Parts: sequence; structure tokens; C-alpha cells
Amino acid sequence: MQATTHTIPQDLFQAEDLPEMNVFDYFATEDHLNSKVILRQHVISFLVNGQKKIHFSNDTVEVDNQYAVMMASGNCLMSECLGGSNSYQSVLLFFSSENVSNFFLKYPQFVRAKAERQNAFFVLEQDNYIQHLVASLRLYLQKPQLLSSAIVTLKWEEIMLYLIDKYGDSFVVFLQGLLLNQQEVSFRKVIEDNLYTNLNLEELAFLCNMSLSTFKRHFTSIYHESPGKWLQAKRLERAKELLSHGDMKASEIYQLFGYENLSNFSAAFKHQFGVSPRQIA
Repeated sequence: MQATTHTIPQDLFQAEDLPEMNVFDYFATEDHLNSKVILRQHVISFLVNGQKKIHFSNDTVEVDNQYAVMMASGNCLMSECLGGSNSYQSVLLFFSSENVSNFFLKYPQFVRAKAERQNAFFVLEQDNYIQHLVASLRLYLQKPQLLSSAIVTLKWEEIMLYLIDKYGDSFVVFLQGLLLNQQEVSFRKVIEDNLYTNLNLEELAFLCNMSLSTFKRHFTSIYHESPGKWLQAKRLERAKELLSHGDMKASEIYQLFGYENLSNFSAAFKHQFGVSPRQIA
């Protein structure tokens, strides 16, 4: 059988524009040997039936339905062989490096020393806990209208927490290795820790150990928006929340968010929301 090339997950969903995290229940009724696979996202393949063999640039792994394998994005040769009932089946959970970054931002206690290199895969035992998690995903897949992005994210996060508890540092180091740029985690932590402060861009750049121009380029590459515009929107949203609660007045909070005077704050607020701070309070 001639080897074919597949771009995953785009070919599975027959779409180019996909969410950063998604689930696919994959089913086949014939063997696929040494298919050329371009993984555009990281993925966990939970085998339900059959055997999978993956050949990476520097290693090979083979698993059956007692195991799952987490794979880093990239190119590989993949063989899928039928099991009982002459079928092959796996549940595929796709995720991005940004999902990993967000995970370490939420759980900084798990961050370890920088991984020396990125490993291509990590083999996971499908114990009772993992089997129940996969079963719950398959139930949701039967009613796709119920499978929201929030549910998928929560399931993925639960799996990550469980695997860290089970495999410890070896899994944490692998997970960190999935980051395209591990500096991004520390960069985003500085930004989000100081999101609602009055620090200006130059001060934030200093905390990130960057020049202002480098900081702006790095920020835009991560958040896809200029730092001034992004930070102003976030800070004004927070100011609106404080004013809505009625506990503070505009004259008491404008300096908290980096505005030199009440007039500038009020003008920015009205431009953002179409009403003055006084109309919110």
C-alpha cells in the first residue's frame, strides 16, 4: 500500500481553522502502514482497539490499547493495525503549546528547571482513571452539541493534573518541552501578575529583562495585539467592574491603572464603553 501524507488534525475535521483544543473519535477498518503524518498540534492518542506504531526522527514507539501516547507536533511515520473485530479505534485529544503555557501559568508550582530538549512522545498507561476520563469524552462525542470548548479544556486539565501526580517530574519535563519557547511562560507571568497595576510599558519591559522595542515585539507575537491597546482594554474592564460594584469612585481608582489624571481616564473609559465612569457608578 502506497504511503499517503496526512495533515492532522485539519484532515480529520476537513477544516483549516480549528480551535486550539479539540477531540476526535477515530475509526478505521483497514491497516495503514507508514503513513506520512504532519502533526500541526500536540495530541494524546488513547487507543481503544488495535495497535499503533510511530516512527519519529530519532525514536520509535509501539503501543496497544492498554496505553496511550502523547505526541509533540511535528512529522512522523505512523502505522495503525487492526485489533479485535477487525477495526482500529482511538480517541484523539488535540492541544496547543499555548494550552500548555496557560496550564503552567495557572499551576506555577509544577514548573521545573528548563527542559534540555523536547522529547517526541510520552507513553501513558490507560489505568482505570484514564479509561473513565476517555469514556466520558466519548459520551460527549455522541452528542457534539454538549462538547463545549470549556468542557474539553477542563477534561484536558484534569488529565494533566492526574498525569503529573502519577508520573511526577518525568512528565512535567516532557510537558515543558512541548513549549515552543519556554521563555513565554515567565514573560506571560510578569504580564498577568501586573495586569491591574499602574506599571507602564517601560517598567514591564524592565521586569522582563528586555528593551522596550523587544518587549513590544514579543508581546505582540504572544497576544496578537499591541501592548498599549491590550493592557488599556484589560485595565478599563477591571475599572468598570470596580465602578459597577459601587465601592469606589473614578477619582479613587484612575491612578491605580496608570492614568495621570481623572480627565484622561474618563476620556479613555468613554471611548471604550460609550459612557462616562460616572454613568457606571
